[in-house]
Amino acid sequence: MQKSGVNYLILKNKTKQNNNSENRERRMTLRYAIPHLQKVEGHFEPLHLPGLWKASASAGTSQQRARLRPQQRAREPPGRRPLEPPGGAARHSAARPQGGARGRGGAGRGAAPPGAAQSDAEASASRLGLGARLPEPVQWPSGACGAEARGGRGAAIGGDARRRDGGGGAVRRRLLGPAGDQEAAAERGRAQPRARPAAQRQVEDARDLDAYTLAKSYFDLKEYDRAAYFLRGCKSQKAYFLYMYSRYLSGEKKKDDETVDSLGPLEKGQVKNEALRELRVELSKKHKARELDGFGLYLYGVVLRKLDLVKEAIDVFVEAAHVLPLHWGAWLELCNLITDKEMLKFLSLPDTWMKEFFLAHIYTELQLIEEALQKYQSLIDAGFSKSTYIISQIAVAYHNIRDIDKALSIFNELRKQDPYRIENMDTFSNLLYVRSMKPELSYLAHNLCEIDKYRVETCCVIGNYYSLRSQHEKAALYFQRALKLNPRYLGAWTLMGHEYMEMKNTSAAIQAYRHAIEVNKRDYRAWYGLGQTYEILKMPFYCLYYYRRAHQLRPNDSRMLVALGECYEKLNQLVEAKKCYWRAYAVGDVEKMALVKLAKLHEQLNESEQAAQCYIKYIQDIYSCGEIVEHLEVSTAFRYLAQYYFKCKLWDEASACAQKCCAFNDTREEGKALLRQILQLRNQGETSSTEIAAPFFLPASLSANSTPTRRVSPLNLSSVTP
Repeated sequence: MQKSGVNYLILKNKTKQNNNSENRERRMTLRYAIPHLQKVEGHFEPLHLPGLWKASASAGTSQQRARLRPQQRAREPPGRRPLEPPGGAARHSAARPQGGARGRGGAGRGAAPPGAAQSDAEASASRLGLGARLPEPVQWPSGACGAEARGGRGAAIGGDARRRDGGGGAVRRRLLGPAGDQEAAAERGRAQPRARPAAQRQVEDARDLDAYTLAKSYFDLKEYDRAAYFLRGCKSQKAYFLYMYSRYLSGEKKKDDETVDSLGPLEKGQVKNEALRELRVELSKKHKARELDGFGLYLYGVVLRKLDLVKEAIDVFVEAAHVLPLHWGAWLELCNLITDKEMLKFLSLPDTWMKEFFLAHIYTELQLIEEALQKYQSLIDAGFSKSTYIISQIAVAYHNIRDIDKALSIFNELRKQDPYRIENMDTFSNLLYVRSMKPELSYLAHNLCEIDKYRVETCCVIGNYYSLRSQHEKAALYFQRALKLNPRYLGAWTLMGHEYMEMKNTSAAIQAYRHAIEVNKRDYRAWYGLGQTYEILKMPFYCLYYYRRAHQLRPNDSRMLVALGECYEKLNQLVEAKKCYWRAYAVGDVEKMALVKLAKLHEQLNESEQAAQCYIKYIQDIYSCGEIVEHLEVSTAFRYLAQYYFKCKLWDEASACAQKCCAFNDTREEGKALLRQILQLRNQGETSSTEIAAPFFLPASLSANSTPTRRVSPLNLSSVTP
């Protein structure tokens, strides 16, 4: 009995030793299967240990591994020593190639055969019931940037680089061709923000998840200070961006609250976002340390733009486009800072398919419509033929060049494809307004009101509807409602300025136009509206400045040139005025008034032959367009020509023009009197002069006698406007 008791104790001790040995082996297996995590204060944090068991496959020999152990031991928590792999160093070194096996022919320099490095761990895992293969430990990049670091990061997180590309490889090959892949490969070698290990980002996201979710709910409720408060101390990229963005929007909200009303006497720069300077200091530190992701760079660029640091903002937005090409907001902010095509050439943009969308958009904004349409056509050919965004942008491009019929047809087709679309419908309403299509505009306003009556575009469409009905007070009210929804909506500011002009409220119109210029300095309508306002106030030097700015934005728009000519004429600079009027006719006179104004200017200078030349060309253009009734200046042209021919004793031409004068109420009596004088002179035996020839051919519809006469060459004026 005593012997059996002793045997029982011996058996119990052996069992306990076996259990301790098995538990120790289990701990060692798990320790080396997951070497990149250590437990600190109740949670796991990543370790940057390039000399761990998995990474030692690149070392090759036990002596090299021994040199790695002090570095590993230094990173161990106090009171612990690094554990040996299961089976000792002999078994571990046997799984590695010796000597020259580290050279060529492997998977890389110093690479072990696949699976050799983890054979012991797999054996232990199979005994412990953990599966046939353990997850492979990750070797982190040691803070390096460039192609190698980014490649390692993409592999670690399961193809993050492919997700960042957005699956656009096929589209890029269609748009850029074979050379585009080479350029994209070279682009990946650029310096990028320091890559964080995937596991570290996952741990940070998991740690900040509760705070981020709570703050996001407050952010959605526009309680920005409250959202920022609960994100203090968060380390993840998402939480940090939301923290900084909440602070920025809080400052913007306070700035808007200080602005009492939208049309107050507050000038630009008087009310500022007080948080901008603090945000710039904090974000600049992160930027220098290369710790900002694509969204952080976007916010940093917005802060710089708000502080009028344009050059720095452009550089940051370009960097944001490199880091996160699919973030369209960064592209749009960059678009707002580019003023001309030359500036665009010096930008180092990433070679992605998003670049083509950006170029098409910026060409439209810079009024380079032909280049924009070519870009959109290439995108359609690349596979975006059903994109309603591209279709709408093509319609906007035709609207900008005043091809109203083409733009209307495209918008009508877009409405059939996407009947509940609200974007760009304010531009569609502008086209309907220009064509005075009241039923169509009324239907559009009611339809959008049923879809969403609290959208900015809906308010602008309703405002255009009331403006077409000459109810300008109601129209201005709806434009103000649109600005309450979005104070930075450009179209509402400009249209409200037009309504105040109709109501003869010049001070309010000037303020509205100035707000529009603050939102977008490339809006030629706001510059042109300011010129018109100061022209009403009889301030020609002011309106000359604003008309020049509008002309710089729209160099081929005849309306800007005619307005410039009128300003020069009021300032008694007649040579410049003649240049502007002739240039307006050369680029395509939209309003058919450039030749009339040029002819009247020649009348003032007693240049009768040039004036007659301009009038006859004006009449020919009007008859060819079939717009005789709409132009009251036709009667003025016929009256001057009748008198000119009468002085030149060209009775046939004078009689034809006098008969045309009888068709208009304001010149009927003068035409009849001139016909009586011509008849009286003919009865007295006066004959037509053969020494003075008419300076042009009369249209066949104006003269019964097609008398062969000479043509005078066009005016000897430079086509370069001042």
